[in-house]
Amino acid sequence: MLTQSFIDDDLIQCKKRIIKSDRQKMWLENRHVKNNFILESLDGKFTYRVFIRYSSEFIEDFSVGLIWTNAAQHININRDIILLRCQGPHDSGEPVGSNIHCDYHIHQTTVKDVLEQRYSKPENKCVTDAFSSFQTALFYFASFCGIINTSDYQDFTSNAFIQLSFQDLNQ
Repeated sequence: MLTQSFIDDDLIQCKKRIIKSDRQKMWLENRHVKNNFILESLDGKFTYRVFIRYSSEFIEDFSVGLIWTNAAQHININRDIILLRCQGPHDSGEPVGSNIHCDYHIHQTTVKDVLEQRYSKPENKCVTDAFSSFQTALFYFASFCGIINTSDYQDFTSNAFIQLSFQDLNQ
C-alpha cells in the first residue's frame, strides 16, 4: 500500500548511491547546462534517475530532481515518478509575485499526486530557504535524498559555478 511515509522515508530519503552519469561533466544543450545520473538504493531495491539543469543565461533558473524509475515493480504503475524537484526562480507564465515559481522552491510528490496520476508535476510545492543558489540546492538535494557518493562526481562538487548569497553566509 502506498503511504506518504513510504514516499518520504523509503524512497526519497533512503540511502542511495550514484551508479553512473550520462557524461563525465555537464554539457550545454538548448541553452541549458545539464547532466543525468543513475542511482540505486543501498539495498538494491529501488532505482532512480537524477537530473541537474541550469540555464546558461540565468543560473538562478535551475532544476534538480529525483525520479523513481522502477515504480512498476513496487506499486504497479508503469511510469517514472518525479519524487522531488528543487528549483530556482523561473518564469511560470504568470505575473511576478503571483505564485511560488518566482522564489526558490521545492515540489515533492504526495500519495494524492500518484493516485491522481500527476507523476511529473507534483501538486505539493512550497517556497524554501533551504537553498538560494544552484550549488547550495545540489548540496541540499544530495543530503536530503541520502546520496552518499557525490564526491565521486565533479558535477556535485565543482566550485566553478558556486553562488553564495548573504543568507548562505549567515548560516
